[in-house]
Amino acid sequence: MSKLMVSVAGIRGVVGDSLTPEVILRYVSSYSRLLGPGPVVVGRDTRPSGKAISGLVSSVLNMCGRDVVDIDIATTPTVAMAVELYKAAGGIAITASHNPSEWNALKFMDEKTLFLNENQGEKLHYILTENRYIYEKFDKLGSTRFEREESRKYHIKKILDIPYINKSLIRKRKFKVAIDCVNGAGSVILPELLHDLGCTVTKINCEPNGIFPHGAEPLPENLSEICGVIKKGNFDIGMVVDPDSDRLALISENGVPLGEEYTLAMVVDLILSKKKSDIAVNVSTSRATEDTAAKYGCRTYRAKVGEINVSSVMLEKGLIIGGEGNGGVIMPEVHPGRDALVGAALILQYLTVKGKFVSEIFDELPSYHIVKDKVSVEGIDFESKARTMMENTPKKLLDLTDGIKINGENDWVQLRKSNTEPIVRIFAEAKTRSAAEELVKKYKEIIIG
Repeated sequence: MSKLMVSVAGIRGVVGDSLTPEVILRYVSSYSRLLGPGPVVVGRDTRPSGKAISGLVSSVLNMCGRDVVDIDIATTPTVAMAVELYKAAGGIAITASHNPSEWNALKFMDEKTLFLNENQGEKLHYILTENRYIYEKFDKLGSTRFEREESRKYHIKKILDIPYINKSLIRKRKFKVAIDCVNGAGSVILPELLHDLGCTVTKINCEPNGIFPHGAEPLPENLSEICGVIKKGNFDIGMVVDPDSDRLALISENGVPLGEEYTLAMVVDLILSKKKSDIAVNVSTSRATEDTAAKYGCRTYRAKVGEINVSSVMLEKGLIIGGEGNGGVIMPEVHPGRDALVGAALILQYLTVKGKFVSEIFDELPSYHIVKDKVSVEGIDFESKARTMMENTPKKLLDLTDGIKINGENDWVQLRKSNTEPIVRIFAEAKTRSAAEELVKKYKEIIIG
């Protein structure tokens, strides 16, 4: 049996195995008790299990006395926008993001459209373990209304109203864009947004049926189909999103993946050229983004991995742009969460302003290579090895924000122990791929040896 993965913001598991109706009932009931008054928005990605889980979630909320606004298939950022639109007490996005189709998850948002933070997560788990949720009697049950169009249109309008975007100039460019939505929740809204911006759109894997035609994470090894289409055609850019459309990867006009890290670097370059602001990213994000901000004399704040951690820093400091290096652009003016659609619109503005091919723009950005790996620590005293590692590293090079990060002049390596399985993730970045690979190899040997 697979293990239910429990995080601060929600739960994730294999449907019918670790993610069961009983588990869903207890978590949704506890979440309802956590919230203040008001309705709850429920949206889902396209996975085959999504409709059944959505119905169950709504019914449980109704039994708790909650009204529900069911927005059906929707991106995670659209769920966030609907929480704002309907002045809801919170929202539940039913999506396992880049996990395979047999997985699903519940991601809990608060009334500010943010994922639950550590304090809220602790309260939810207290309610859960103490069975402190409450069900209402027959005459106080909530009801469910279905809304499929309004929230999507509201989301698009908010993006088109971003002050750093010149819609008329973008439309004049008449961009030719190839997109791959991995048959996920972005399959309808991304083409709609691009059409609104005057683009000719070639759709690949845009049937919202939840059948992922390749690995759902927008990594280069999963993008051969769209790269092949672009190489044979005449396109300005390719865009790829994950199943819930909070991450955006780019393909050059030559059919070459540019890497998720550079989505954020490009967006930061655009925004800071218009308005000076410090930025926030997580500790695993490429230095390409930090170097880009430094070009404008702006500071980069680094938070723990996890969208809520970056969002919290951005809101606390009043920052206008930031995100995570996995293609997750965050612009609080729209909403304080990752949003591939915001990223897509800003990238088109960036291309419009630059007036160059995307490959040329990419070549002008700071050049780094990230390698990501993991190592099993089953039967290994990793904590002891970590202490030795830290003792042997000059303090000025250590960053303990999230795991152990060791900063070099032109490189860094980060080790983070998983909370759900006996592995340590090792990320390294350097000016060349071989140098990054050597760093990963070195620290794997330190852990295993």
